[in-house]
Amino acid sequence: MAQIFAKHPRRQLGKAAQRFLTVKIYVKLFALLRQHHPGPNRSEPIVVELSEGATAADLVPVLNLPDKLVRHAFINNQQKTLDTALADGDTVNLFPPVAGG
Repeated sequence: MAQIFAKHPRRQLGKAAQRFLTVKIYVKLFALLRQHHPGPNRSEPIVVELSEGATAADLVPVLNLPDKLVRHAFINNQQKTLDTALADGDTVNLFPPVAGG
């Protein structure tokens, strides 16, 4: 599993406090986003540590994903908005815009 550690840009805490206020998130990328997976096995989740209070939208810059390509998030297999706060151990599936026919 690829691991990425990031600090939530909105949190202004000392380094000691930030170390204790993190959540571990498991992220899977789908469709066009999959090419941005940092590891050799793109089907494995990416482990990301963010500061407590981070949202699904905060994953976009942390994972260097194109803003315009991230439109849908499923958090723990439930469709949620990108401004949904994440909790420790959440699984987030990110999808680009989807068109059907």
